[in-house]
Amino acid sequence: MKEKDPFECNTCNTVEVGTLIRDDDTWLSMEIRGDEAVSAQDKFSKIEQQALSVGSGNCKIQSESIQENGITVIKAMLDFDCTAEKLIFEMSLR
Repeated sequence: MKEKDPFECNTCNTVEVGTLIRDDDTWLSMEIRGDEAVSAQDKFSKIEQQALSVGSGNCKIQSESIQENGITVIKAMLDFDCTAEKLIFEMSLR
């Protein structure tokens, strides 16, 4: 008797979403670096506005700025209300 694959699906080219996306996956960490054209703070401000415009708009954002070899780096942690909001935000960055 053939052993059943737990990820096997009856329809072609599909996978159960729950096998890829966890309900509690709401955190996103990012590093934003400045360059000659745009400062790290300008980049971060746009990202912050974009994150707050997704879904409920309740994204909690923590950040810190550091200097690395004379370049400003902003380390940010974004906590969305749900996994779907995080995925929508990530896809909008692409």
